[in-house]
Amino acid sequence: MTTLIIGFLIGCAFGAILYLGGATSYRRILGTLLLKDMWIIKLMATAIGVGTLGVYLLDLGNLAHMSVKPAYIWGIALGGAIFGVGWAVSGYCPGTCVVGTSEGKRDALFTFAGGFVGALLFSMAYPYFESLIAAANFGSITLKDVTGINGIYFAVPMSAALLAIAFFGLKDRYN
Repeated sequence: MTTLIIGFLIGCAFGAILYLGGATSYRRILGTLLLKDMWIIKLMATAIGVGTLGVYLLDLGNLAHMSVKPAYIWGIALGGAIFGVGWAVSGYCPGTCVVGTSEGKRDALFTFAGGFVGALLFSMAYPYFESLIAAANFGSITLKDVTGINGIYFAVPMSAALLAIAFFGLKDRYN
């Protein structure tokens, strides 16, 4: 029960950061999709950089358990395509549509409902596609499995690069 409460509180904090960072603002989202307003990209690069480093440091201290899901190539490709089209059409990703829904934005509510219905339909159709998806299953593979190098040695430079890009590399373009 404690784990659920901690997860809920972390989710609320992340949602608050998305809200305060303007990630549900139509102007910000449109600017991001047009590659003119880099604020949301900077926000997400910072979140990924800090989160990656934090998770690997916790794992290094045996305070986290990394549970790597199997790499289903067809599922990743199809899911990425659906995600990209959905974001381009609605202007929301899964996290921002939840935050937008909590703000009372109707377009976010429809995006949230569409994602929920899509997940429901996928779960119902999965048994019919399971053999096709399983054909491209690479298992729970990690960079450590491939290279033999601990993940922290990938996490530190990747996090540093993302934070450097977020703070020094990305510039807003307004013409």
